[in-house]
Amino acid sequence: MCRITNSVVALLTLLAVCSPCTAVQQWDCPVGPNLVRNPSFEEVEQGKPSDWRAPNGYGIDTETSRSGQHSLRYSNDDPERYLLCTQQIDLKPGSMYEVQAYVRTAGVAGRDSGALVCVEWTDDDGKWMGGHYPEGRRADAPGWHELRGVFQVPEGAAHATISCYLRKGATGTAWWEDVSVRLWRQRPLDVLLISPNYRGLIFDGGPSCVEMRVDVGALDPGYGKVGLVARLTSDEREEVIAHQVVVDPTEGPMDLRLPVPELAPGSYWLRTTLLHRATGETLDEVVQGIERREGRRPTCYIDQHNRVILEGEPFFPLGMFWSRVSEEELRAYTEGPFNCLMPYGSMDREKMDLIEKAGLKIIFSIKDDYYDTTWCPDFIQSEADEGGAVRRQVQAFRDHPALLAWYLNDERPLSMLPRLEAHQRWVEEEDPNHPTWTVLYQVDEVRKYTRSFDVIGTDPYPIPDHGPSQAGEWTRKTREAVSDARSIWMVPQVFRRRGKERPPTLAELRSMAWQCIAEGADGLVFYSWFELRNDQQYPFAERWEEVKTVAREINEMVPVLLSIDPVPEIVVCAPEAVHWTTRAHDGGLYLFLVNDSESPVTASIRLPDWPGRVTLGDRDVSVDADGVLTVEMEPLGVQICRVEG
Repeated sequence: MCRITNSVVALLTLLAVCSPCTAVQQWDCPVGPNLVRNPSFEEVEQGKPSDWRAPNGYGIDTETSRSGQHSLRYSNDDPERYLLCTQQIDLKPGSMYEVQAYVRTAGVAGRDSGALVCVEWTDDDGKWMGGHYPEGRRADAPGWHELRGVFQVPEGAAHATISCYLRKGATGTAWWEDVSVRLWRQRPLDVLLISPNYRGLIFDGGPSCVEMRVDVGALDPGYGKVGLVARLTSDEREEVIAHQVVVDPTEGPMDLRLPVPELAPGSYWLRTTLLHRATGETLDEVVQGIERREGRRPTCYIDQHNRVILEGEPFFPLGMFWSRVSEEELRAYTEGPFNCLMPYGSMDREKMDLIEKAGLKIIFSIKDDYYDTTWCPDFIQSEADEGGAVRRQVQAFRDHPALLAWYLNDERPLSMLPRLEAHQRWVEEEDPNHPTWTVLYQVDEVRKYTRSFDVIGTDPYPIPDHGPSQAGEWTRKTREAVSDARSIWMVPQVFRRRGKERPPTLAELRSMAWQCIAEGADGLVFYSWFELRNDQQYPFAERWEEVKTVAREINEMVPVLLSIDPVPEIVVCAPEAVHWTTRAHDGGLYLFLVNDSESPVTASIRLPDWPGRVTLGDRDVSVDADGVLTVEMEPLGVQICRVEG
């Protein structure tokens, strides 16, 4: 137990007097004016909505409306026609916003959700940087349907646009009204549990400290001085086991540590509270569960090095996204070195048995179990149905030997965060033996999602519109967002994006996959098997050989990649285009170098003072008198250097 010293008595006394629920401010809600001009299309000039850039086909409807006299209407009978009604809006980089619109549809058809609204941003040079795309409405929608999302504008964004549109390839008629973008008031307290890094679990052998990264965001000056108290309390009596106080927290991340070397088995609460120093009123509080578990560890879990531990052994997930599972498809798939797959299609025990028979593991998708989303199953008729649906599926398959993990979230927006966190909680309660995985395109918002997953991935698909370097950039951003404290299974691109002229080349595919690894990926699940199968322009047999080639190269190095042996310090001098990482394994030092550019580059490596052989790929190389190895790298090249001790 920790004694509470006089230096923190005042803050803890105030905390004891005031209930943690007496927040003086509501957080995570829209505030301020609507930044969209003419949001209900009431102002009209020559048959077009004022302040909007409305191409032909978009017009004002005076007979269909929701809140006023008008709505925006668009009819399209040509699936090749793709037009957007847009407006420039002023957004602040680094800030969060809520976008909202109401749509209705008639006869909208197409492969993807049809009637949409989105916000996109570009840099000073007009280069597209990203966007936010709330799920739209495809089928006929009786009445008006809300589209809503919460997003963060990345640093460097200079211009932003809001658009109303039908998805490319969609036909039919859609209406929009009450379009809004409002500033989102973020909660000021951001707490990321660094250690223990998996579900707050402390096993035999440690860790002996609870570590957090705490960030206190900007507060209105009217709040005055604030204090921060982090406490680990017992589950039953709320007795303080350990604590740390920050009398004057400043903006920016702080690392807090609570020593718990002799924590008894049981459940605890980690409470991080931001409060007024003068009044003791609670501004914000984050509560997380900590469990000290004794004895047997889970069947499959994430260790302190962010590795999957499966049946007591480290495991590197290497797989692909699938659609439906069949014995014939599995037979073809097992020609490659893959050890898992993530099928979107519905599963039953027969298919699970087929996967097990093939020697594979499955990441089981329950990512559609959200009411009123495009692929939600019919047995979910309300948000209240979600919990039962998730629990039943987890109960049905949690003991199947083919199960590796649960897939909870495929690019769902921040506006759904309370539901996403609830799904995570339900899975944790029903299955202590398998982690969850989430994949986001919202790479700049990953930090906001951290309580809704065990494992995170992002899915850069840059080819052909952007350079292969996006794979490494997104992996780095993902790793930084979770402060190296969550396992990362990245989703590299192998397919040809719809409407684009080509898929990644073999060199691009290899570079992107190894960039992900060099920047910290603990697993790779490529997208996707079914896109390779369905591409009529590029023969499957040729593309499949390329994918297998890269996967085999990675698989050969898996024992090295999973090694946690200590690595001696080395110095790498190279252009920004070079990504690198090191491992020590079986008496050797391995250096992985990846060039993300279309130009040749040179890297210089100062090696540790290890005597012995140095190889680069399959050939011996020499270092100079100063112990420096020079590596010439071809465009998009990958080099593996081994130094024998």
